Amino acid sequence: MRRLHILLSVLIITGFVGYRQRESDEIKGHLIIIGGGKPPAAVIQKFIDLAGGPKAKIAVIPMASSEPKKSGKSLEEEFLELGVGKAKSYYIQDSFQANADPVLDRLSNASGIYFSGGDQNRLTEIFCDTRCMELFHRMYKDGAVIGGNSAGAAIMSEVMITGEGNWEVLKADSVVTTRGFGFIKRAIIDQHFVARNRFNRLLAVSIQKRKMGIGIDENAAIWVKPGRQVEVLGEGTVLLIDPAEADFPVDTRRHLLGVKGLRLSVLHAGDRFTLE
Repeated sequence: MRRLHILLSVLIITGFVGYRQRESDEIKGHLIIIGGGKPPAAVIQKFIDLAGGPKAKIAVIPMASSEPKKSGKSLEEEFLELGVGKAKSYYIQDSFQANADPVLDRLSNASGIYFSGGDQNRLTEIFCDTRCMELFHRMYKDGAVIGGNSAGAAIMSEVMITGEGNWEVLKADSVVTTRGFGFIKRAIIDQHFVARNRFNRLLAVSIQKRKMGIGIDENAAIWVKPGRQVEVLGEGTVLLIDPAEADFPVDTRRHLLGVKGLRLSVLHAGDRFTLE
């Protein structure tokens, strides 16, 4: 009986140590998150360079688009014209296909994954809780670059803004969110930020969730590096809403959102910050 207790103790301790090691493993990959519109050439080139340059193998996921085949073909051509070794679109229609071995086998050879614009909700409906999602995270951890524009940017954070709700007010639950892909857990991404007047909605979500808000305008992008260092790319603006040191008075009667000591930053190409 004593030997059994010792064996069980060893197994339990080993299991917990192994789990902590997996949780603490550093991410080796990169994120290129683009705020919408026509991405600046330098931003796309950065994505290609991180994926391996001429040796890059880019997997295009155009399923956010209302015309995925048209979008996929256009992106394939763009990447090939810029000199990548291989660019292929994957028309993954549903969660069944997102769990299929042949799809996973082909995707696993990519050095970069690129999500097109469109409707981010289409992407979460297809990929959340699938083996494809597990693969994306494993590839990112092991060194792949994950990129996305517009809807492909919105999915990057764990809390995803769906596009539904009322952002003419600052009230609790006025902006609809759901679970995104979770490559970024400590901040919330919004896109087309200045061009479409989205400050109110990101502010509301940032206050309610008490997470950093990152508003990326068209023609701008952020590059999330290993170690969670972030650099602004492109020609547009990135706005940070940072509630890390803020106070949050609560109006329980009217459900109004309140905050004191919120920090705002307006950033441009070359500016840097850290995802704490």
